[in-house]
Amino acid sequence: MSLKLFAPPKKDALHTGGKSTQSQGALLNTVEQIKVLLCKGKMTQPHILILGVGRVGRAIALDLASTYDVTALDRSAEALESLTREAPHIRTVQGHLNDSALLNKLLSEADLVITAVPGNMGYRALERVIQAGKKVVDISFFPEDPYTLEELAREKGATVIVDAGVAPGLSNFLLGYELAQKPVESFVCYVGGLPVERSWPFQYKAPFSPADVMEEYTRPVRQRIGGVLLTKAPLSDLELINIPGIGVLEGFNTDGLRTLLRNTTVPTLIEKTLRYPGHAEYIQVLAHTGFFSTAPITISGQAVVPREMTAALLSKAWEMSPEDEDLTVMVVRIQHVSGDLVQYTLIDRADTTRRISSMARTTGYTCTALAKWLLEGATLQPGIHAPEELAGDEACFAYVMHHLATHGIQITRQTLQPLP
Repeated sequence: MSLKLFAPPKKDALHTGGKSTQSQGALLNTVEQIKVLLCKGKMTQPHILILGVGRVGRAIALDLASTYDVTALDRSAEALESLTREAPHIRTVQGHLNDSALLNKLLSEADLVITAVPGNMGYRALERVIQAGKKVVDISFFPEDPYTLEELAREKGATVIVDAGVAPGLSNFLLGYELAQKPVESFVCYVGGLPVERSWPFQYKAPFSPADVMEEYTRPVRQRIGGVLLTKAPLSDLELINIPGIGVLEGFNTDGLRTLLRNTTVPTLIEKTLRYPGHAEYIQVLAHTGFFSTAPITISGQAVVPREMTAALLSKAWEMSPEDEDLTVMVVRIQHVSGDLVQYTLIDRADTTRRISSMARTTGYTCTALAKWLLEGATLQPGIHAPEELAGDEACFAYVMHHLATHGIQITRQTLQPLP
């Protein structure tokens, strides 16, 4: 068994690889020239607009503001005030995506846009950005098919990277890298965000929108097994997996494969969400009893939608306080057609000093890596791009791994004994 830890590569290793869009020297020279011109005041600093500064959006804003001019749009005055206290140089704007005049003005000023809104708002937000012809990196993980926006993106000249988080996102990126080396037979991803302190009954805190967590628990699961596309119930195929340093966790089916089902021909594709043992059973009880139903029921003469009520209750039960610490666990097992089996492992913990959750770190910094890569010389044609398509470019892969490592996010790659 071999073990490799991805660490920050040397500067001259960041843009290497036969499939890179520019030569190493040309790309590095371009970046250096831009920096020189910025210092001399001959160029304006690239401007980034961030739509949504919740937990993940905040981490993205703080990271990008160390290098670029950043504007943050959110409807929450509290979220914007918190961001201003930490980074007064970030321009904050309170408003709603439905305010077309405001959004169009902000988009006209932006060189690149990050969409970090809840999933139920994501598709429309991305569509608006594409209509403005902007480069955009999306982490809203909306349920709609992003490729329905492909024609519009090409028409408007918009370069779009979707699903740029941890999973989907980094998990896709790792598969794309392995596919560029040699054919892959199977991909299995186990991933989850967990509270460090376990509390009854759910042993869970939502590191992102609770409504999106509920969507994950209720959406039918698409998998490919042995070349056959299957649809399964969410939370099915429960299994226990031991994570060294963490302990035993349970994994169950969720619908997280998304673009991998379209963009790869890997015969077996599976993703499972990780939680502390017992969590899935409580969720299944709620689902079986009807708490996730969208059909209104009448209580004391009032129409009530069970799912909306449940979301309100779970939002309180699952709410993360600034003092809550979380961790992110991801194990990706990839078996090549040759029989070689590799395993990637990521275990990350919250940044308690800056009050950035682990899920915000792993999701947000994957997003900012790809955003910086887009701004610093990457050549991508207008259209929709997913992480698995980008990782075949060794320069892009090295850039993202370097960026994550500089933030203390370590990913190990092991060669394991082939499965029987």
